[in-house]
Amino acid sequence: MRRARRMIVTVATLLLSVGAVAAQAQPHFAGSWVLDPAQSQFPTHERKGSDAQVERPEITLVVEQQGNVLKAKRTVAKGNRERSLTETYVADGSDQTKAGRHGAVVTRAVFDGDRLVVTGTYAMKGEQGDTTMSRQSVWTLSPDGTVLTIETTLHGPRGERSIKSIYTRS
Repeated sequence: MRRARRMIVTVATLLLSVGAVAAQAQPHFAGSWVLDPAQSQFPTHERKGSDAQVERPEITLVVEQQGNVLKAKRTVAKGNRERSLTETYVADGSDQTKAGRHGAVVTRAVFDGDRLVVTGTYAMKGEQGDTTMSRQSVWTLSPDGTVLTIETTLHGPRGERSIKSIYTRS
């Protein structure tokens, strides 16, 4: 009887330890972030007749996180113009569907160890017929929590593009 009790206590302790480690593994992205364009990598765009440098806008990202729900507000400012976009992710692996400007948008977010993986599929109706585009973004934090890296791969009718956005905590 004593041996069985000891075995139950050992298994229960092990399960609690594994649960605690898994809970700690979920990264916390909340905070204010500023894009570091010098460290980021963007696709190159060919501009005919222009060798001028492209002026990059200032981009800030404010993330609120409550458990597995993240609300990310991205603000782009260039000159005296500013625009914002807010997206909410429920990182439980379920599909979140909403109406987009030209069709349906299906987003799925999930924590994968120490990173957040967000996939999106956009089905658009157009004059040329239906088009589907997809995006996968992988969010990771530096070990000290001061750098947020978002690696995004876009798939569309014109091929694949990759973007690596590096944000520093502000």
